[in-house]
Amino acid sequence: MIGKKNIFIALILLLAFVGITIFKYTGHSNDSSSSTDLVKPDSIQKFWAYYNSATDFRLQGKVDSAIKNYQEALNINQKHEDALYYIGNMFMNLDNYKQAQSSWEKLVEINPQSERAYIQLGNLYFCINHTDYFHPEKSKSYFERAASLNKETLSPNLKLGEIALFQNKSKEAFSIFNKLSMMDQKNAEIFFIIGYLNWKSGNEQGAIKGLEHTFELGIVTNSTNEQGDKAVSVKNESMNKKKECDIIKNWLTSNLIIPEKYDIRKEMPKAYKEFDQYLIMIRKQLNRN
Repeated sequence: MIGKKNIFIALILLLAFVGITIFKYTGHSNDSSSSTDLVKPDSIQKFWAYYNSATDFRLQGKVDSAIKNYQEALNINQKHEDALYYIGNMFMNLDNYKQAQSSWEKLVEINPQSERAYIQLGNLYFCINHTDYFHPEKSKSYFERAASLNKETLSPNLKLGEIALFQNKSKEAFSIFNKLSMMDQKNAEIFFIIGYLNWKSGNEQGAIKGLEHTFELGIVTNSTNEQGDKAVSVKNESMNKKKECDIIKNWLTSNLIIPEKYDIRKEMPKAYKEFDQYLIMIRKQLNRN
């Protein structure tokens, strides 16, 4: 009797293991998948061999090899959400916007609730490096879709604020960034933009407060300004393809230099005027779309 019971328990555990393996094979654990393909054990083994190799290459920065292996994995399972998401990222790293778009659009077809796919499509159409794809209204629609799926996610809401800023919709941008400041107290970009918009509207105290908080958040590395004084640059993580596309972070990372000793009232108008001139230039350059 005990032997039969043990066999029954072992069988249940085996079936559970097979079920988990198939579930992982058909998609991403955080995104629902519509895949109903019949799965053969040898196909699963080959899929994971290619997928795991692709992941290793991706983490090593070997983009071409990662793409090749993700494609082999997708040849076995065309509906695997992680593979579609990451191969799209790899194509984006190679400036292959068309293939990136195709990968993420297919992911959305498979899973209409894929927040990360909408975010990447939004990023694609708000990338300053590819004017043929630069389309703020299309980008806005994707970020709005992502934000509707998860109202607590910072990223799509931040991008909606940036789009409003680019389109010179100051009231809309101010409303968005004020809400974001309550979601994230440690994001230098948010407080810089709030300060800039206060400066634009003539609110000197709000402008000073915004830049002061930006400086407090942004001090991380030593550099040298034009006067030869020790200075520090705005806090930011290492540059990647996403940031190379980013209108706001590009400027903050490259141009906002924070002196070790400063008079905030003198620094404030200079910083905001330079940023304002940058936005005017970018609008002229990209508003053709």
